[in-house]
Amino acid sequence: MSKESMENFERYLENFVEISPGQVIEGTVTKVNPGEGVYVDCQAKLEGFVPTNELVLPLENYKIGQKLTLQVLKVNDEEGSVILSEKKPHMRLLKSKLKEAHEKGEIVKGKIISSVPNGYLVSLYNVFEAFLPGSHSMLKKDSSIPQEELDFVIMECEFGKRRQRIVVSRKMLFEKQRKEFFSNHKVGDVVEGVVEKIDESHALLNLGPVVAFLPRSEVSHDARLSPLDVLKKRERVKVKITEIDEASSNVVVSLKAMEPDPWQKVAEKYPVGKIVQGTVRSIVPFGLFVNLEPGIDGLVRISEIFWGNKKVDLHKYFKVGQLIQVEVVEVDPQGKRIGLSYKRAKGDPWENIFEKFKEGDVAYGSILKVITTGLIVELEDGISGFVPKSELAWDKVKDPTQDFKEGQKVRVKILSIDDKQRRIRLSVKQLTSDPWNEVLVKLNEGSEVKAKVQSKVNSGYVVRLADFNVEGFMPSSHASEELKEGDEIEVLVLRLIPERRKVLVSQKKLEEKRAYEEYRKNVKALTSENTLANKINKK
Repeated sequence: MSKESMENFERYLENFVEISPGQVIEGTVTKVNPGEGVYVDCQAKLEGFVPTNELVLPLENYKIGQKLTLQVLKVNDEEGSVILSEKKPHMRLLKSKLKEAHEKGEIVKGKIISSVPNGYLVSLYNVFEAFLPGSHSMLKKDSSIPQEELDFVIMECEFGKRRQRIVVSRKMLFEKQRKEFFSNHKVGDVVEGVVEKIDESHALLNLGPVVAFLPRSEVSHDARLSPLDVLKKRERVKVKITEIDEASSNVVVSLKAMEPDPWQKVAEKYPVGKIVQGTVRSIVPFGLFVNLEPGIDGLVRISEIFWGNKKVDLHKYFKVGQLIQVEVVEVDPQGKRIGLSYKRAKGDPWENIFEKFKEGDVAYGSILKVITTGLIVELEDGISGFVPKSELAWDKVKDPTQDFKEGQKVRVKILSIDDKQRRIRLSVKQLTSDPWNEVLVKLNEGSEVKAKVQSKVNSGYVVRLADFNVEGFMPSSHASEELKEGDEIEVLVLRLIPERRKVLVSQKKLEEKRAYEEYRKNVKALTSENTLANKINKK
């Protein structure tokens, strides 16, 4: 080695300090060896090493270049290493820190390392061992030991020459934090919690020392949403306290209270008379619930759905989720109610009645009601007309219910429209010509016609003339035999009574007529034969 090299090496050695066991020095982390410890430069001739069990913090907390205060445990010249401890120089400082924490009731950090009879062993700052009684652990029996670092308070702290005793508690910390929570919070305060449990009806939020109850009704202004629709497990959320009672440890919170109440501006946003669009949320016997926006539902009463007085199944006209237009007819922000009208949004059908219907028009409708005096027929929603009994058929109708039913589709002729009284007069019979016009032309007394027995009455039979669609009457004394409804017969017209729209007929008279005609035919034939015989005899 040259003289210059020797001088440089000597100067290099001069920079190193002499160290011995028990000495406190400063070192810089040069390497972190997972599972073993850290290597440090302690400005000595030998490399320093701090085993994991001599570190104050978990190994992952150490970084290259970090400065540490260390105590020399062992110097091994043969192996060229120095065993160091970070715990030793910290023990005096930590003892003071633990005593102060005990006196002031401050939180200390620790990790449960194992279970022992009646409790657990806890490592505080990775230096001191403490005892955690099972009754103070806040852990369920046979539950697994938490792996993360936890908070404790110190119940006992004694450092003697012969004895060291530290007893910690999680329960006391919980009770202290619980008391502080109820002392420091009131209704209306905003708190943050972690969602622990969710179902359709409620959610439970961990606020630290207490668990809060979040009912479904307080999740959202939109009543359709459940906690499952809005929250996720382990999610952090801010809520507002609505009920708080320290005696029962009861805390009820609201999520929807964190948002503006949509009903506050409902009168301004939905004034009476405004036409808006909404979604059918539900269909009930008394109407429709329509959602206008999240949290705002209005009711369309059944009287505000159709202009006419309809008794119908609303499911035939509406579906849940359907978009409809409605008119606002009532607003009550305090009662959180909005009255809506479907029919008013569509408009009054009578306003342009003469554009849709004219006298003499033929229209189609549905029978709303059959009454003794006629039919009420709906031409369209809100527009109904009346068919008097006299306009049901050219023949006299005794009971309309025999031929017409509610819900039946009918074709009618418009006879008159009174827009002021909102009345329309209709006719069924005038869709066909009066059959008596043909009767008076084609029939007279002595005409032979086919008929069908319609009914039997006290004095005879009501029949319908097959080719003329008019009624006839045959007295019982003019029937050749006992007849029943549906029998088809041939009869003779005895008399036409136009003013009463009646035809008097007879089965017997027809038989007499035909017998007489047969008699005359036979007489005529006999006369012809006699005349021929006389002529032959004369010859």
